[in-house]
Amino acid sequence: MSILFTGATGFLGSRLLYALLVEEGCEVTALGRGTPATLRARLVASLTGLAGGPLPQSALDRLHCLPGDVSRPRLALPPAHYSRLAGRTTEIWHSAADISLSAPLESLRGTNTAGTAHILELAEYAGQGCRVTHVSTAFVAGRRRDGCMAETELDDSAGFETAYEQSKFEAERLVRVWAQRWDRPVTVLRPSVLVTGSRPEEGAPQHPFGELGRRTEKSSGVFGGVTGRVRLPLLPEGTINAVQVEYAVQAMLCLAARAPDTPGVSTFHVVHPVDTPVRLLLEAIENRHPGLRLEQVARVTDPDPAETLIAAQLPDFLCRYGMQRRRYERSGLLSLVPELTDPPPLDASYVRAALGYGPAVRGATRTGATA
Repeated sequence: MSILFTGATGFLGSRLLYALLVEEGCEVTALGRGTPATLRARLVASLTGLAGGPLPQSALDRLHCLPGDVSRPRLALPPAHYSRLAGRTTEIWHSAADISLSAPLESLRGTNTAGTAHILELAEYAGQGCRVTHVSTAFVAGRRRDGCMAETELDDSAGFETAYEQSKFEAERLVRVWAQRWDRPVTVLRPSVLVTGSRPEEGAPQHPFGELGRRTEKSSGVFGGVTGRVRLPLLPEGTINAVQVEYAVQAMLCLAARAPDTPGVSTFHVVHPVDTPVRLLLEAIENRHPGLRLEQVARVTDPDPAETLIAAQLPDFLCRYGMQRRRYERSGLLSLVPELTDPPPLDASYVRAALGYGPAVRGATRTGATA
């Protein structure tokens, strides 16, 4: 098996790459920007941080680095290199994405939508035996606030909270059209907000909760200078579906290995069965800044200066996804990987660790589930 992997330098991608190389023993070609030497140095540093020490030489020998760009035709590779890559690739993991929640749609489409189209072209060239796993997002559900999102559902009638969601929706739609046109199987994985209770290495990709914690620490002058009640434009009963990345990686590896080989798209939500109350995040910030009381209010029509300042420090994921109450179907994952234990709910100690306020907490343990 020879895997082409995109997005290996990302928060999720680096962990998937580590699992494929070290735990699964796969041969992996990582496509990314930079020279082969600089790309390899970045990846080895990231993987070493995840391992907590040097990687086995056998894993390093299975890692191949290829400069390229998913946003450009033929991945910006010379024709001969592109042909050789297609000829040796038996499986593709497409995890590369621009995850900005504030970037304009046209910019996001370059990586998220056109990039997916370019990867599918390579899969077509690689031949019928090349299996594709596409990492999407649970938030292709867009602005739909209530109800249960089915795994088979791909509907844009409610619109989107962000251009990121729309670009990923369009990418999934391309995947479905391609699979039907070429009579090929594709596995689509839809994670929700990915978090970890472990502190990332300096310079390593950050996760959304960690980014929130970083903002509040950088803005300690703003938060620390305010006491009393501060209203924030957040649904009072708001929750966020956040899932431990350690659990998500286990689930994704198993799903990719066990998904049907029959033509068509098999879609799986990789989400937490229990939503995390936004209140837990706010309480962690309050504990960090004694005297501050953050109150969730559906709409703040007359914010005072302190409320305006603090609301500006909240990342987009909290303001947008904390207004949702929808659920996600998980029957596909549960039927294919019944032995994988559900992750524990995110409690106060985990949330503090994820924000970077407390000691590391393990979010999921291996349960013997293997691909």
